[in-house]
This record gives sequence, C-alpha cells and structure tokens, in this order.
Amino acid sequence: MGYRRSPILGPNGQHIVVFNSAYQGASQGRRMGGIYAPSMGVNTALNYALPELRNRSRAGHRNMPLLRSGIEKKVTNEIGIGITPRALCSAVEQRKTINDLWTESCFQFDVEGNLDVYGMQDQIARARRLSGECFIRVRYRTPASGLLVPIQFQVLEADFVPLDYNQTLPNGNRIRAGIEFNRRGARVAYWMYKEHPGESDSQASLADLIRVPASEVAHHYHPRHPGQIRGEPDGAAAMVKAYTFDSYDDAELTRKQTRAPFTGAIYREEFGEEDWLFDPITGEERSPNSIMEGGQVDPGTMLALLPGEKIDLFKGDDTGQGYKDFMHWQAMLQAAGQDLPYELLTGDWEKVNDRLVRAVLNEFRRRIQMDQWHLMIPQVLRWMYKHWLNRAVLYGAINLPGYANNINDYHKHSWCPHGWPYINPNIDVEAKLKAIDGDLLSHEDVVAEQGDDLIDIQERNKAARERRGGVPVRRGVTEENQQRVQNDE
Repeated sequence: MGYRRSPILGPNGQHIVVFNSAYQGASQGRRMGGIYAPSMGVNTALNYALPELRNRSRAGHRNMPLLRSGIEKKVTNEIGIGITPRALCSAVEQRKTINDLWTESCFQFDVEGNLDVYGMQDQIARARRLSGECFIRVRYRTPASGLLVPIQFQVLEADFVPLDYNQTLPNGNRIRAGIEFNRRGARVAYWMYKEHPGESDSQASLADLIRVPASEVAHHYHPRHPGQIRGEPDGAAAMVKAYTFDSYDDAELTRKQTRAPFTGAIYREEFGEEDWLFDPITGEERSPNSIMEGGQVDPGTMLALLPGEKIDLFKGDDTGQGYKDFMHWQAMLQAAGQDLPYELLTGDWEKVNDRLVRAVLNEFRRRIQMDQWHLMIPQVLRWMYKHWLNRAVLYGAINLPGYANNINDYHKHSWCPHGWPYINPNIDVEAKLKAIDGDLLSHEDVVAEQGDDLIDIQERNKAARERRGGVPVRRGVTEENQQRVQNDE
C-alpha cells in the first residue's frame, strides 16, 4: 500500500501495525511516514553529530554573512562592554576594598595576556554560541608570578575534551564524552588533550589525556534537554537553510556577474565561411581563441554595422517576479532558526515603526537576559569570582577579617550586565522615575539595569559637587572652569 508501518508491541507481545493516529503528527501514512524521527537519547543523537555541526558552524561564521551576523549580534548584546561584579558583604567598608582589587587584578586573568576579564567574557560567549560549548580552566600561580592575585583562567575550545572518549573505570566511575561521572551522576573530572587536536602541529592523542578535577573547570554550555552533557551550536537548526540560501544567492550573483559584460548579439542574414575570422566591430583579423573577446568601448557607444547585420540588445537583468519577497522570507526563516529578530540579523528596518521596534527588542532582550542569568553568570562568572576571592585572601592580596568563619557573607555579590541603550531616552527615563516614585521599582535596581552601582554613582556625584563648591554644572562649562564661573557670578 505504500505506507510506512510502525510496529508496536501489544499486551501479549504481538506486533500491532498502526497506520493512523489521533495525532496526525504521529500517523504513518504517505505524508508523514517518510519522516526520520529516531527515538535515541539526546546525548546519542547530539554527540555523533556534534563534530560535523561544530565544523560547519565555524565554517559558516568564517564565510557566510548571515550566520556570522547572528552569532556576533547575540554576543554583542549578551556581553556589551562587560558584566561587572559588585560586592554585597555585610561590612560595607570591605565592599569597596573587594571591588577595587577586582578592578585592578582582572586585567591579569587571561593566560595568554591578550584580554581582560570582560574581553574573555566576549570570547567565552562566542565560543559557546559558535561551537555549542567551551571550557574554562583555573590556573593557580605562585606569588613569584608577579600577579596581584596569583590566579589566571584559561579558555579552551570544546575540542579539548574528546567526544569519543568513553569507558568505565575500576572505581565505578563512568567517562562519557570525555566527562567523568561518579555513581551518583555528579561530574568529578574532565579528560583533556594537552593541546588542541585540530592544529597542524598537534601531538594530541587519546592515550595522552590529562585528568582535571571538575572543581577546576567551568563547562559553559546550554543544557537544553534533561541529562544533556555536551553543548549544541546556536545555528544548528538554521544550518541547512543557511547553506542552501547562501549557495543560491552566490549562484544568482555569479549569474549576474557573467551576464553583465554581454550587451547584445549581432545577427546576419547571410554568413560567409571566412566571416568568423574578422571582428564584427573593428573588422580586424582575430585568432580562433578570441572569438568571445570584446573590445573596450565607452558607455553609450553606438556601432556602425556592416551591410546585412543587426543588433539585438539584451534587456536589463530581471531576477523574476517576487524575488525580493522570496529572499525576505528565506532570511526570516534563518532568523527564526538562529533565535534572532529578522531586523537585527539583516539590518533591514524598512517596515518597522517605533512600537514594533520596542516589541522586537523587548522580546530579544528577554532572551538574552536568560542567557546572561542562566548560563554566563552562574556557570562562569560566579565560579571565577569564588576562585579569585579565595586566592586573594589565601595569599594576602586582601585582608578580610574573619574570612574563614564568614566566607559565605564575604562571597555575597551581584553581577551588573552592560545596560541596554534607551530607545527613547526622554520617555524611558521619565517612566523609570515614575516607577521609582510609585514604589514599583527600586533606585538600586534601575541603576543596576544600566550596568552600574548606585552607591558608586552617588559617591562620584557627591565628589563632583564638592569640587564645584556646590555650583551646578552648566552646559558647555567644564569643571576646571567652575571656580572662574562662580567668581564671575
């Protein structure tokens, strides 16, 4: 009959063949029977496909504008100029001490010495979105290293933990996709190559892995499914669409390029055996290899034809009716596959008004906030902060009285993501002020949304007023000239 049959075991073990279902999506007729939907677990499905997904995602980021735009737009909005910590311990006088040490030492976190901690955040977020995951390893240093706090962090590509390393250890621990779990299912270690296995001079081997305790590694990825142990690249769902679209667009561009040099064709009613040896425009003799070569002429030149010849000019290149709508829809599907607004992905804001801009950006920013507070901050930043503060106290970089007995209090802190720019500053600021006055928002929360600290702002404003002697800053007048202004008045 042409139906794809799905065997189901009955109560006595017999096979029952189901062609129809109460859910059409589960039917096995001609329309749905050919759909490949395996029942394998998330790790089985993902881990076998992950090497190819990573490679294609990275290749797309290198060579395909829309895939690159999608990754970069999300990284930019997630990190901005950086997500900054603010100490919240009970001893208010110690908060500034902790914050100041972080500000001074965070420039030394990068093992390679290229980035500060905020540049590392950008790198980490991009690695997660591009490859599905990355690993951050804490590297303890000695006081002789010359660091303010003898600690650094090393960002490692997903490839450092092999997907094909699986075994059961004598103590009952299981290694799955390079991650070691104990009998309770808790992560206890990561097995890593000593160097990136994909580099041309790499000596990486599964026989030469090193075991790194889980407490010294942050695994940054999005566990979309329960039990998922490795990360999926952001563009996985859009990959086929993106590659097909890019190939089509490139073919269309090439067609236009190859057609553009040809303006028209010259026809003759009669054709002599020797006519092909002479250029129809100049009359000069030409070689057999130059039949399709045209002379250089100025735009708008009209030709004087030989007797019996006529010109059929080509019409302007026509991409076909509905081409623009077709391309628009395909780009929208790519945006949906990358979980990104079409307008941000393509930069096309032609049909969007102020209200739609707010709706689009509010939805997108809510999604980015999920990534900040569910992934980046708990998986990476709090982990970094904990290791850094412990190391700072241990080696005397900071003096926190009673640290051992009040460690939880000293570790209290918050993170302030880089604030979103106002869409309409006058309206947005006025709305926030009214919300504060109406006890709908706190002053601290509003300032924190902009990536800053209320106490810090108030202290800076107080210091500025003291320097001005109480004279308000006038537009166009610098603080250095305030005393002169005050004397003139």
